[in-house]
Amino acid sequence: MAQADRALETGPDIRVVRRDSWTSSDLLSALAEAGSGHDDIFYYFADCPMLDTRVASRMHDSHRRYFAEYTFADGYPTGLTPEILRTEVISRLQSLATGLPGLAGTAPGRDTLFTIIQKDINAFDIETELAPRDQRLLRASLTADCERNARLVEALLGRGAADAEAVMAALDADPGILRTLPAFFNVQVVAACPQSCSFCPYPAAAGDPRKLHGTMPVDRFETLLERIEDFAHDAWVSISLWGEPSLHPDIERLLAAARRRPGIRLLVETCGVGWRPGVLASIASAPGATEPTWIVSLDAATAGVYAGLRGEGFAEATATAGELLALFPHSAHVQAVRMKENEEDLETFYREWKQRTEHVIIQKYDAFAGAIADRRVADLSPLSRFPCWHLRRDVVILLDGTVPLCREDLRADEALGNAFTDDLAGIWERGGRQYARHVQGDLPGICGRCDEYYTFNF
Repeated sequence: MAQADRALETGPDIRVVRRDSWTSSDLLSALAEAGSGHDDIFYYFADCPMLDTRVASRMHDSHRRYFAEYTFADGYPTGLTPEILRTEVISRLQSLATGLPGLAGTAPGRDTLFTIIQKDINAFDIETELAPRDQRLLRASLTADCERNARLVEALLGRGAADAEAVMAALDADPGILRTLPAFFNVQVVAACPQSCSFCPYPAAAGDPRKLHGTMPVDRFETLLERIEDFAHDAWVSISLWGEPSLHPDIERLLAAARRRPGIRLLVETCGVGWRPGVLASIASAPGATEPTWIVSLDAATAGVYAGLRGEGFAEATATAGELLALFPHSAHVQAVRMKENEEDLETFYREWKQRTEHVIIQKYDAFAGAIADRRVADLSPLSRFPCWHLRRDVVILLDGTVPLCREDLRADEALGNAFTDDLAGIWERGGRQYARHVQGDLPGICGRCDEYYTFNF
């Protein structure tokens, strides 16, 4: 690494390979070509300004000493370390990639190499550089790929964190530094729902019956998307906070408005009931910068269990799930909330749907800080409490623009403002005060009764 540093200072012959678009197969071919005549390849993204060359050098020493084919680091925040690959194994990776449905033709990501190797991990000699402290739980990305992560990098550099050890120490000392910009906006676009689920606090918790009617006009939703992009630059936007998206009369236009914006990644969670014939196929064929991600909440494998949880609609919901899996094979999921009422049915649910898709979600039960009965089968909470993921990453927006503290704040008793009339930066700052209390171990109000703090939205 020291020799490479000196070469850079004197102006090495750097070859830039440009393409209008890249696939994982393209990446492997480019690596094979670039690595020709060399033993090893250091693979990392150019948007990692905090890459620690000393850790990389230590990794390479181990890589050479133990004749490794692939060396990676574990426990460090993303962006501090490279991956090291023996050039001669690339042909094997190319063969593996062709056997992974959809991977070879998709754009490469930060985990592409490891994803391919995982397909037959025992066939490779692998070395691992372990971090002195495991900080994977922080999900920190020290990259300049978006404004959110760039702000974290700038904050760490501003504190003088110049290497991996200093970065990790800074993150341990002040977890509050991780809260930069929101990444997930949970939006209510319709009030009505065709079902009244036994484990859902809505609509009873809405209080005012007037809140159970109405939809968000498309032009207002477009205004909200514009405000989100202006503030957060990029984000996941869910349109399924409360109410059923299928009942929005302009659902196609609503989705199209989000898909026109390259910085917005759209999530649609649906019960699968109420979709008009042909609407889903029309959405699938519509142009857009990104494809929506779908989650169909089924919660049961049999009609009897389903009826006890959700009421009527089992046949329609399962048919919708099948249609979405056919139309969006890479971005459609089926989901079940694990609770006492469906525990015995859950294994059947998982096995049957797993035969049709890899995208099966088993979600933890949420009692909404004691607002409804606790039906958990097991307490999955971590042994040690840490600051809430949702206060760190999420913004919740009701139909009228009201921003509650979080989704658990069912009646918006701790409203932070209005997303249509107030500055989003100011709203986000007010939510940061509650997060700062979490960092100090203070859990006021509903936070002390809530166990959603460790769940993560996209």
